[in-house]
Amino acid sequence: MTKMSAYQTEEEFRDLVMRAARDPDFPQYGYGIVLAFSQALALAESGLSLLELGVAGGNGLVAMERLAATYNPERALDVAISGFDLGSGMPAPLDYRDMPNIWKEGFYKMDLNRLMEKLSAARVILGDIRETGKSFIAEVERPIGFISFDLDFYSSTTAAFSTLLYASPDKFLPRVVCYFDDTVGPHSEMHSEYTGELLAIREFNAANTQRKIAKLNGLQQKLAPITGKWIEGIFILHLFDHPRYNDYVYQIQDRQLPLTV
Repeated sequence: MTKMSAYQTEEEFRDLVMRAARDPDFPQYGYGIVLAFSQALALAESGLSLLELGVAGGNGLVAMERLAATYNPERALDVAISGFDLGSGMPAPLDYRDMPNIWKEGFYKMDLNRLMEKLSAARVILGDIRETGKSFIAEVERPIGFISFDLDFYSSTTAAFSTLLYASPDKFLPRVVCYFDDTVGPHSEMHSEYTGELLAIREFNAANTQRKIAKLNGLQQKLAPITGKWIEGIFILHLFDHPRYNDYVYQIQDRQLPLTV
């Protein structure tokens, strides 16, 4: 179990972040969850919601449960994990923005019964995100701190944005760590800001002044010598309209640089 002190001092927190980012299977989830936990604790939140949009076979959701249990300090946070998926595989792409050159209808089907045998507490919410997301955001009680977007299509990603990201600020932490899975990919996936998830992000930012999805600047340097394509997929949803956006959350309460020469 992770000790509370790991979130309370700068040096211990840095070590914790680096350990999470070295997870052999889902470093992107480990990193995002630790950052979300840190912010929630600094703001004295009692609970937190973690979301996976696009579950497929379920490996990520199983890992999310494991990592949340590993890094929840002394079980201080009441964590709720939810995975969203059609269950039947990907729908048909609508146009070029969904990148049908690399995705096909029916990809990534779910074996729900097998997945449920592997989960202990996470919810699997089946259906169109336009409807399931609407119901979820109306009822969610713990602020959302981490979201994995793995819906592949531009159309599905924009639907998730419309359904979830315009909700009342109290539904979120002031800064939500987001992982976008389909921004790098193998060589045949030639991602750009004109299709797919990156286009959805660009359009969201253009349409909003009080909420922005931005890359976590300098993350590769922060994590060196750790490398991985997942680092390119880490973004932050900034809610400038959140009443606690300006609350101080850094581990050191009095930051000074006294003269030493």
